[in-house]
Amino acid sequence: MKKEKYDITGMSCSACSSRIEKTLSKKDGVEEVSVNLLTNSMNISYDENILNTDDIVAEVKEIGYGANVHG
Repeated sequence: MKKEKYDITGMSCSACSSRIEKTLSKKDGVEEVSVNLLTNSMNISYDENILNTDDIVAEVKEIGYGANVHG
């Protein structure tokens, strides 16, 4: 399992962070996802044999938010 932290943009309320968590938790390979509205960040654990960083960023962008690997 790979663990990464992402910076998330475009969130304005708790429904936004919940939507991202719900969407990503349904993806094959995702073990755990946690979005923090106050810090505009997301921590995710996933199977790197099934998903990669580009897949995760694309999924977040598809539902209307921005995502970049923290760092």
